[in-house]
Amino acid sequence: MTKPFLLILLLVVVIPSFAQTVIKAKSGEGTYSITGAEKDSVVLAGNSEKRVALIIGNKNYKIAPLQNSINDANDLAELLKQKHFEVERVIDGTRLEMRNAVRSFTSKISKGGVGLFYYSGHGVQLDGDNYLVPIDADYEYKEEVQDMCISVASILKYMETSNNRLNIMILDACRNSPFKSFSRSGEKGMVRVEAPTGSIVAYSTAPGKTASDGSGRNGLYTAKLMKYMNVPGMTIEDIFKQVRIEVSTESNNNQVPWESNSLMGDFYFTSN
Repeated sequence: MTKPFLLILLLVVVIPSFAQTVIKAKSGEGTYSITGAEKDSVVLAGNSEKRVALIIGNKNYKIAPLQNSINDANDLAELLKQKHFEVERVIDGTRLEMRNAVRSFTSKISKGGVGLFYYSGHGVQLDGDNYLVPIDADYEYKEEVQDMCISVASILKYMETSNNRLNIMILDACRNSPFKSFSRSGEKGMVRVEAPTGSIVAYSTAPGKTASDGSGRNGLYTAKLMKYMNVPGMTIEDIFKQVRIEVSTESNNNQVPWESNSLMGDFYFTSN
């Protein structure tokens, strides 16, 4: 009688205590697990999502060579590699090399993820479109531009039809045209282009204005862009806003960066 009684007493005392401990532990694990899983899923999505970038830097033009465009392209390409981008780089690209690179880029982003296109070099506007100037471009008349340069609208169209989650276009191409016919025309900088849905188009200065090539290793705009890409937890919109503030301040409002934004979600170059 004594042993059964002791066994029953032990079960009565120990089991509730044990059960209570297990429930608390599972509850704690459950809370931690849910929070951790949600946080990890965000981080993993950012790290595992395909990121592809095409970086073009044109400097050594026969007329009016630039100073910093190659440094800007190379430095940004290295930074984006650290941010888990697959980077294709074109330095001093001819029209054929630039076209081939754009085709390769659009093929890659058609598989989903994030696409980023960056150009540093001369650019011109013509009849409501912007054109990127290859180093082998040699034109005197506006009618020749479409045959010798790369249309920004066509690149945007390729990016739009890729059906990936997010597209970023960055144009540090708002220098004065080195060609006489454009210098006389009064058409300066780049013309406003609306970003397609799911995209952001960023200009190193406001439409119709020109940007300085800078005097240091990097141009003012790209230097500030790389600075804020490294700040943890900043959305892409916040990055461009801070870049605009600093570039405007340091240029005495002579250069005011601008964006056209139709993004449908958040993007972080550097997560928390």
